[in-house]
Amino acid sequence: MGTRFLAAREAEIQPDYRRRIFEATEADTFYGTLFDRGWADAPHRALRNSTVEVWERAGRRASGSTPGESEKPASRQDGSPINRYAAATPTATMTGDVEPLPHWAGQGVGLVTGEASAAAIVESLVTEAEGAIESLGRDR
Repeated sequence: MGTRFLAAREAEIQPDYRRRIFEATEADTFYGTLFDRGWADAPHRALRNSTVEVWERAGRRASGSTPGESEKPASRQDGSPINRYAAATPTATMTGDVEPLPHWAGQGVGLVTGEASAAAIVESLVTEAEGAIESLGRDR
């Protein structure tokens, strides 16, 4: 559900991040603990990007010896730099190159193909849940 709400109209993520969510399939995700600055040893799933690719080509080195770990490709709205391996969601207010940052996306990312409001997403969930509950009663 998190990926669906990340793509909601109200979510203030980078436009390119939103586009990547709509175009992605499950095969476009990476699962691991790579983006560990500020979130050590926390398994996560994100869209594959240049950081994942360079890390894999370098032999999947452990934190502390990952390629480009001193790079700070983007900045927050207040100007503070963001490390390539930071657990930082690419928000609409960030500047610089956010592509190397984690673009969080769950395994069901391929099901998220268009933008909707958060209210419409919740309404759809309720409608689907009501339909599923009704079908359970019919199956008895």
